[in-house]
Amino acid sequence: MNCRIMGFALCLAGLPLAAQAQESSQPLMPANGVFIGAGAALNQANFGNQDLAAFGVSEIYALGYWVADGQAAGSTYPDLGTETGASLVLQGGFYRTINDTPWVWGAKFSYNSLGLTGSRDNILIPQTGSYSGEISGTFSGNYLLQSYKVEVEHQFALVPLIGYSFGRGFLYAGAGPTLSQVNANMNGLIGFAELDHRYDVSGTPGYFSSSDWVWGGTATVGVTYFLTANWFLDLNYSYTASATTTNNFLNKFDTVYPTVEFSGTSGGTYSATANNQAVALSINYVF
Repeated sequence: MNCRIMGFALCLAGLPLAAQAQESSQPLMPANGVFIGAGAALNQANFGNQDLAAFGVSEIYALGYWVADGQAAGSTYPDLGTETGASLVLQGGFYRTINDTPWVWGAKFSYNSLGLTGSRDNILIPQTGSYSGEISGTFSGNYLLQSYKVEVEHQFALVPLIGYSFGRGFLYAGAGPTLSQVNANMNGLIGFAELDHRYDVSGTPGYFSSSDWVWGGTATVGVTYFLTANWFLDLNYSYTASATTTNNFLNKFDTVYPTVEFSGTSGGTYSATANNQAVALSINYVF
């Protein structure tokens, strides 16, 4: 009788240990979740693909009398280089396990504050042209752009993803659309023509700026790691290519010299492109 009682007691004592062992074997990551998170990113933006095109048309006067109409045009493709910097990232999304398999699917919406700028000073836009009227001929010249800056400031991304769970998290990859704010500034644009000598045809320097929201696409790979059932870390790499935004500029001029006067219009387009890659780490809460 005592043996039976002792055996029953030992069996009861073993039940909590068995339950604890079974609980520890369960994966820490919830099968499904909705999450929000915040963190930081290290970004590198590339501003290599730029296009500046300019033209000028004018009437030419000598000693107050019209003598010819002139026109010129040309373009250049400056490389504004790259810039690296840290930024704030915010994200939210969801994931779902596929039919009790290790595979998961989901999506996340993210914001990256970026704030990176590419710039270059003293850019020459070559010009070739001609004039005709009482006199005629050809000439060369250039626009001098004292500084040109392109900035990518805010970026939003919506990324569907597919992943594979390893118990405490999942590896994932995805791709989706982005929306980025791209700002461009042309500061101090002056047009010169080589005639009997070098003339500042356009007179007062021109200043032009634009701010555009530009669509693009991003591809990302990453890994999540659950610290608890409600908190996880997300480490990911992404590459984003944005569309090129093109803006026009136009400026009237009337430039007077002692014996010559130029009256007309200068204008053109400036096309800005900014692509970036980022490594981001965030802490996230699962509901």
